Amino acid sequence: MLVLLLIALLSGGAGAQLFGAGSTFTVEGDLFMLNGEPFRYISGSIHYFRIHPNQWNDRLQKIRAAGLNAIQFYIPWNFHEHHMDQFNFQGDRNFSRFLELAQQNNLYAFVRIGPYVCGEWENGGIPWWLLKEKDIDLRSADTRFLWATKAWWHNMLPHLRPHLLRNGGNVLMVQIENEYGSFHACDYEYMETIRDYARKYLGKETILYTTDGASEEMLKCGTIPGAMPTVDFGIASHKSIDHYFELLDHYRPPPPKVNSEFYPGWLVLWGQTTNIVPDIAGILNSSQYMWDKNASFNFYMMHGGTNFGFWNGAETTAPVSRSPGNRSTVFQVITSYDYTAPITEAGDITPKYLAIREWIGSLPNWTHTPLEVPQNSTKSAYGPFNVTRIGTPLQLKKFLTNKCVKSKYPMSFEELDSPYGFVLYETKLKVGGNSMLIEGIKDNGFMLLDGAFAGSFVSNFGNYSKHSVEIRMRPNQTVTILVENRGRQTYETINDFKGIIGNVTVNGQIVDDWEQCAIHMDDEVAQTIKNLRNPVIPTRCERFKGPEVYVGAFETPVPTDTFLLLPYWNKGSIFINGFNIGRYWQSAGPQLTLYVPKDILRPLNTIVIFELFNVEGCWGEVCSFKFVEAPIFNFIETPSQFGVRSGRTYKQNLIRRRTWNIKYPRWFGWD
Repeated sequence: MLVLLLIALLSGGAGAQLFGAGSTFTVEGDLFMLNGEPFRYISGSIHYFRIHPNQWNDRLQKIRAAGLNAIQFYIPWNFHEHHMDQFNFQGDRNFSRFLELAQQNNLYAFVRIGPYVCGEWENGGIPWWLLKEKDIDLRSADTRFLWATKAWWHNMLPHLRPHLLRNGGNVLMVQIENEYGSFHACDYEYMETIRDYARKYLGKETILYTTDGASEEMLKCGTIPGAMPTVDFGIASHKSIDHYFELLDHYRPPPPKVNSEFYPGWLVLWGQTTNIVPDIAGILNSSQYMWDKNASFNFYMMHGGTNFGFWNGAETTAPVSRSPGNRSTVFQVITSYDYTAPITEAGDITPKYLAIREWIGSLPNWTHTPLEVPQNSTKSAYGPFNVTRIGTPLQLKKFLTNKCVKSKYPMSFEELDSPYGFVLYETKLKVGGNSMLIEGIKDNGFMLLDGAFAGSFVSNFGNYSKHSVEIRMRPNQTVTILVENRGRQTYETINDFKGIIGNVTVNGQIVDDWEQCAIHMDDEVAQTIKNLRNPVIPTRCERFKGPEVYVGAFETPVPTDTFLLLPYWNKGSIFINGFNIGRYWQSAGPQLTLYVPKDILRPLNTIVIFELFNVEGCWGEVCSFKFVEAPIFNFIETPSQFGVRSGRTYKQNLIRRRTWNIKYPRWFGWD
């Protein structure tokens, strides 16, 4: 009997997957029990919200083919409740379909429901509209936050409940909050309340769990009775792994050993010059040792995907900051969330994937045998193609704006009910001067004086900031400031208000009487703009400077996955057939191409490019772009291979090592 128990424990399950209604998943001491038999898992993180829904099944098949027996994913609140009480669980937000596809691929699921998720996602997954209450305490027992959380779960969790294992689904456990021990609040009342909410909607039989960094301090504030504690860490020495799991032994009874985020890769930020690549030998060494410790663990990420649209987040204590101790430093996450994961952003198999697959296949009695290695998708190059400049945002105001409001002082994005994208601020000067100062602006501001580009403002990019523009101004001149929201913070302080959030002064005199217009750049606006074919202003051939909009068309007779390359462009956003493929920032790097899934392409396509600075190499009003077969990054330092560093978690290793390797975009000096 003892031999049979050990075989089942080592195998990760009792045999064939069982998803039937009435199946049970429990914790007995330091063991998981699936239908009465010991169970362990090797899972992989994958985010449905970062993948085109037509590609969900392809990515899940590849995870299953690697030999994993489960997936783990977040449900970001703001992705589903874009405006208060307006819920969306359809299309690319249909996580029920995602779970069904996972189940069809014989994969169990661990679902992380927040309300805060982090994930380098805009505002950590918390809706922007909560910031309309300026003094709200997010992630706390603030009654306004708890009320909103309860309303969200009341609408979302009924979609999850049918997928619980006991109901015939594949969901084994549900995580509440995320790394709460890293947050300053340490509010036990809040954690107890959301635990009780989850129990109410999912039932007391559902195993809840938490995830925190592997330290006593983080576990102290991040764990709660009634939710199983787990830790997260990356490549580490055997001694360190022993220590991290021993932290869980302080709980009574000691829970199963789980590493909910084991990092085979890492994120990339705009301006980063060194790619942080965990080495394969280190990944396999730590994986084997965790397995020998009878632990379960999750690869974060197994497949990263893409931050389409305006969904990227921002890091406060930036991994590549020049000033590691300066917590005011902010860097935005790039559009690609490739994460140097085993499966690339475009869904391709990597040497890392093959190594992990081979290792899993070597585990004795592991019943979830790896399948045949899947084929990569076809990639194609197209172009070059041309686009035509049709005007500035100010000149296109009637096409771009969908809400304008007048006020004495500038309004924030949140006050204007403008979630993401841009806001156009405009006023007529009552006084003249030589310097305009904005005390608070988030994040970039582009100033026009009587329609001509005059300079830019920067809240901060790392430890760089620029809050004034020096230019001669006269009374009755019109000042227009286009403000860009580069993405709200995901970690540490997350009350990240956007727009002009302080006084605007000219030579010390406050400027008042403003009109602000939201430019959401949503699908509807993109559809309107793409129909404009002729410039709204006379042709000019001088070097363009400042925000401008370009429109064009291109053919892809047989659409395939591809990567958009903009060799002469600077910074902005791109819409193809009305789909926002994300932000580009050529002058900051390191990402120079944007992934374009074949499913958004047609034989004849339209493209809208919202450029914020200037385009070089144009001929008159015509500028060009093209598509290439592979992604391009311009890391300018040798990739960092991270192996074992004893005594610290992988995250701590990275934070300490990621210094002095941010480059500042050249446009910061243009003024």
